[in-house]
Amino acid sequence: MDKVLDWLSLHLSAIGLLLMFGICWWGIRKRKKDQKRGEELYQKTLKSGMTEPATLHPEINPALCAGCGSCTVVCPEGEVLKLIGHKAVLVNPTKCVGHGECEAACPFGAIDLVFGTKKRGVDIPRLTADFETNVPGLYIAGELGGMGLIRNAVKQGQQAARHAIKNLKKKNKTDTDLFIVGAGPAGLAACLAAIENKSSYICIDQNTLGGTVNNFPRQKVVMSHPADLPIVGKMKFRKNKVSKEELLAYWDSVRKKAGVKIQSEEKFEGLSGEDGFFKVKTSKGEYTAKKVILCMGVRGSPRKLGLENEDLPKVAYNLIDPEQYQNKHVAVVGGGNAGVEAAQYLAKPKYKNKVTLLVRGEAFDRCNEENQNIIFDMEKKGLVTIRFNTVVKEIHEKH
Repeated sequence: MDKVLDWLSLHLSAIGLLLMFGICWWGIRKRKKDQKRGEELYQKTLKSGMTEPATLHPEINPALCAGCGSCTVVCPEGEVLKLIGHKAVLVNPTKCVGHGECEAACPFGAIDLVFGTKKRGVDIPRLTADFETNVPGLYIAGELGGMGLIRNAVKQGQQAARHAIKNLKKKNKTDTDLFIVGAGPAGLAACLAAIENKSSYICIDQNTLGGTVNNFPRQKVVMSHPADLPIVGKMKFRKNKVSKEELLAYWDSVRKKAGVKIQSEEKFEGLSGEDGFFKVKTSKGEYTAKKVILCMGVRGSPRKLGLENEDLPKVAYNLIDPEQYQNKHVAVVGGGNAGVEAAQYLAKPKYKNKVTLLVRGEAFDRCNEENQNIIFDMEKKGLVTIRFNTVVKEIHEKH
């Protein structure tokens, strides 16, 4: 009996050692695979020039980083941080939206969340994982928070609204529970979440339903992946790539079906107060609200150059209909997705324009890979001229 027990004990120990060896081997292999993936992403980022984070982002102190990898698995946006050489590296800066989960997960204090970089200044306040700012009760969702993808804006809008509703302070008497600024994808999702949770809301937009999407060029493809809306569920279309007009029509049907109320042509002018009682000022009056969600886009109120003559009729800040520009010399200012896409539309052979794209930096740092490939291909074909390291200094009436 003792021999049998000894035999079993010996074999169990051997099996235990084999299992431990197998787990260690699997862990090392997985770690090497992850590091290789991190190196590939980082090189791709360097090659594309998209090295500048658009908003709040992690800054890693390599002297404190022990390479545990905790920060690489907690980010809600996916592959933003990766281990390279056993140190955490920001490999996908433009995907970062400032959740801050990485900072909280680091056990060694090696990560600080910072605004801006040496090249770029501060853009937005710090956000929690539920898109609440450093002002309690005030949320930012969608394009204003650095996330222009519609499906991400939809996700952020409903997540912010649900968190706000969950933390409402019922004792305060206000005009509404939620005040939602902007009726684009994030704003619409926030409205639907409010209706779903039987909370009162007021939604305003300086234009109308669709928000910044209304400022996109005609027939622009705006979605290629479906999103989930509160009440409605998954957005369904007959084809994968959805145009601006198709999306706006779909949203209008959702608005009617769910009874979403939007106060159009009402501009947000400011707010004051604190969690539980905000005063919101608009172009049509003042309101009080327990929570405020800012879902404005960035195209509705464009950033101007601050130059003389930039208010001449020849200067435009949005490209709605490319057909109005034909047989002209056109300068497009800006190397982000909006500028590059505008150049693509205007440089189509049928319009017979001579298009020059002016980019402030030495590379496209806020433009996705697909748009870069298209515009470089158009440059090879002689349809567009790209000038990097170029800043507009003067605008004249005829040139």
